Amino acid sequence: MNDTDSQALLDQLKGVQAPDISPWPAIGWWVLLLLLGLLAFIARHGYRRYQARRWQREAVAELQRIRRQSPEQPVNQTLSECSRLARQVLLSVLGREQVARLQGRAWLEALDSVTGQPLFGSGFGKLLEAGPYQRAPQVGQHDLDSLFDAIEELIRAAGRFSSSSVGVQ
Repeated sequence: MNDTDSQALLDQLKGVQAPDISPWPAIGWWVLLLLLGLLAFIARHGYRRYQARRWQREAVAELQRIRRQSPEQPVNQTLSECSRLARQVLLSVLGREQVARLQGRAWLEALDSVTGQPLFGSGFGKLLEAGPYQRAPQVGQHDLDSLFDAIEELIRAAGRFSSSSVGVQ
């Protein structure tokens, strides 16, 4: 084939036609965008839930610290720290207005209402009522361990109580 024949063949070819372009992206991009939005929503919700539970993680850490230091300090100081921690947990659930006026038996009943069990009104939680104010309360390590377990249950129940009654925003 010579140059004129090849040129004649090339002249017979039609021009390149570009396909019509849609103004909307393909469905795959919409699915990807939807998945990214869903992922962002889940991440935001998880982060807010994590932040809302920070008080609970701090309370557990404080209880562990009190438990570790209890053999090395006076019993009334340990009971005082437990009482303060229980009040802080109750504050995080019920709010300052309701907790500030509670004392004595009413305070223990409020703790029981959060746990849903009689751990404080008739259990080892009674140690919190008068123990911190006694000079040398006669409390054994077994009783303190039971009190620590009751406060740990209070912290767990407060987390469930606050997320079910208030809801995580």
